[in-house]
Amino acid sequence: MSGGATSSRRRRRRERVDAIARVIRTPPLSDVIRDNALVHLPPAAAARLRAVHPSWAAAMSSRLFAVAHAAAPRRASGVFVPSAGFLPFAAAGDDDDNVPSPSLAFVPASSGVTVLSSSRGVACCFSAVDDAYAVCNPATTSWSAVPSPPRRTRPRPAIVVLFDTNAYNFRGDYTLVCPFESTPGSGAYCFQVFTSGAGVWWVTDAVATAEGLVAASGVAAGRTAWWRTSIGTAVGYSPVTDRVEIVLCPGDSEHWEIGSVAGTLHCAVRDGRDVAVFRLLDHHGVWEEAARVAVAEILQLSDAEEEEEDDGVRLLGFQGAEVEVVVLSGRRLVAFDARTRQRREVAVPGEVDARWDGEEYATHTNTLASIAPAILVEEPPLAEQPAVDDQEMVLSS
Repeated sequence: MSGGATSSRRRRRRERVDAIARVIRTPPLSDVIRDNALVHLPPAAAARLRAVHPSWAAAMSSRLFAVAHAAAPRRASGVFVPSAGFLPFAAAGDDDDNVPSPSLAFVPASSGVTVLSSSRGVACCFSAVDDAYAVCNPATTSWSAVPSPPRRTRPRPAIVVLFDTNAYNFRGDYTLVCPFESTPGSGAYCFQVFTSGAGVWWVTDAVATAEGLVAASGVAAGRTAWWRTSIGTAVGYSPVTDRVEIVLCPGDSEHWEIGSVAGTLHCAVRDGRDVAVFRLLDHHGVWEEAARVAVAEILQLSDAEEEEEDDGVRLLGFQGAEVEVVVLSGRRLVAFDARTRQRREVAVPGEVDARWDGEEYATHTNTLASIAPAILVEEPPLAEQPAVDDQEMVLSS
């Protein structure tokens, strides 16, 4: 037998062995889907797939999966509005973006609760009748009571929830930031902070000029809680640095709203017949235009219809992985993706007061984030409250 033939057989044998090894090392398609695709599905769709295989059910029941699901990029699911509860941006017959209880009836309260803010699927709720607060996940119906802040804006508390999406947040820890006016009418705001780990509110040293702070405008962007004001500024407070940021709204329009895209503060502004969306580049108030879309395209209007609708179009806050403009026009709530040009719409139901103009609302994104039980402790006297640097800080990634 020639040496060439022997060498050829050995080579073919090695190739077959390598091919078998590759097959052995290649995970089944079901495992690939489980490990890489399920975190991107809405909670309702992910829940239906638990029955596919026991390994899928086990994976989706883990705290690690909950953290990964909360951190995955996704679009906003809908808006909480007074009286009607949650309104999902979903096509007819598609309930994947809905929640089990749109009114959040699982949160104990004497009457309906108001969602004050939401971040990564975690919402802060308030019962005006009970003057009680809770943090919950509307998609999973898990919740935890939190104590009332000592000081707050009235009638609606301006609380913003910051949720930690790092891979080690298995408890589902969060931070609440609540601004309050130091002296009524002064326009000077101080900030209170609550963390699920510390279990107590404390007043920070930070003070900001925030005349006309709009309580319902609060949004989490990265590690900072932001609010807009009626004087054309946006005010941010970070519990990590105990620092305040104040930036001017880009442009000179009276119609503008803030939002969070991929963890960065954005601002939507009416500019003639367009909506321009700007991205905050740094902490010195420098903005760049991220997207621009015509109001007529958002609402699918003719030129004549646009003239009639123009005065009734209101911008709402927004959140998600991509720029998605949210507008209210009459009884239409429309979310428009500036990149894909896809439109999602929901009608405001009749039980919502006809005078509702979008002043009170909270944009929400469904996730499977865990909710850490707050470790409630007796609040110490103000002089004994720990300094911000000594507190356990819970961040929004």
